[in-house]
Amino acid sequence: MKAIIYYSLSGHTKKALEERFEGDYYRLKGKIKIPRRYFFQLAYLGMFASLNTKLSYEPLEIDFTKYDEIVLGSPVWAWTITPFMKKFLKKNRFQNKKVTLLLTNEGGPGKAMEHYKRYLDPSNTIMDEISLTVGHDYEKSTIIKK
Repeated sequence: MKAIIYYSLSGHTKKALEERFEGDYYRLKGKIKIPRRYFFQLAYLGMFASLNTKLSYEPLEIDFTKYDEIVLGSPVWAWTITPFMKKFLKKNRFQNKKVTLLLTNEGGPGKAMEHYKRYLDPSNTIMDEISLTVGHDYEKSTIIKK
């Protein structure tokens, strides 16, 4: 069985996951107020990401023993995964799972995939790494696989 754990502000990450994976979905919901304007979102959320701030999210109850596969989805903020995902992975050290990592970005993933891996227990096996360049023209997004 597969658990899909993600954070999605714009909906791009959620849509990318839904197009590719079936399983039990768990959405990380942040506990901060997000600015409405896109420019302010970039500045505000990028600041948290670049300062490596571990922002709080609403608690999730996941029984990892039910799952043999975990799919993680995060947008790229300031060339890294979201602070919500960082905190989740730090608090939830699942082991011996098959893991797929998915990123969505608008201008390049930077070292976000490496950051993802830093938070995973080494007993996990990374099955796939997917980086999607999305943005205002989601339908023409490109898929880059390592």
